[in-house]
Amino acid sequence: MTRPLVALALLIALPAAQAPKDAATPLQRIATLPAEAAGWRRASVTDFEARPNGAGLGAAAEYRPSPGGPGVATLYLYDRSLPGGATAESLAAEFTQAVREVEMLGPMRRYRIESRQPGPVITLSSGAEAMRCEEFSLAFDGGSRSDSYLCLGLSRRAFVKLRVSLPSVVPAVEAQQLRMLGGELAAAIR
Repeated sequence: MTRPLVALALLIALPAAQAPKDAATPLQRIATLPAEAAGWRRASVTDFEARPNGAGLGAAAEYRPSPGGPGVATLYLYDRSLPGGATAESLAAEFTQAVREVEMLGPMRRYRIESRQPGPVITLSSGAEAMRCEEFSLAFDGGSRSDSYLCLGLSRRAFVKLRVSLPSVVPAVEAQQLRMLGGELAAAIR
């Protein structure tokens, strides 16, 4: 009689042992991001999962330049409720979807995309690639211009998406800011 009980106990314990050690929700993971990263200060955190029909949409943290001034960066963490979570195989399709979202937001946010090109690669301090980026040049109604970056990678079966918008200035300076901020946030979310 004890052998069946031992076998049953092992069967119950096995799935628990195979479960990921870090089962933190996207909101819990976003909440661990630093209050300041690369000269940007965290402004707000949003829990998209708590909203109606928000399953799989995760959470986000918004950052603004610390000394004030223009610019906004938002780091999203989500899995779109994919069975098994986000994977390298699903990353290309997600990048296509994220680009489509930037394009669809244009009329609502009153901008048009003037150009799109590959952006910098975000790396960790080890040199490992964390996110790939696209750069968009945006022209807003009223004449203002902005450079907007969309970066996407993976972390623990979730998509990590970074959106950064800055007034059009010097592309090399913007790319450096993006690399520094993206690198620090990518390291922190891992």
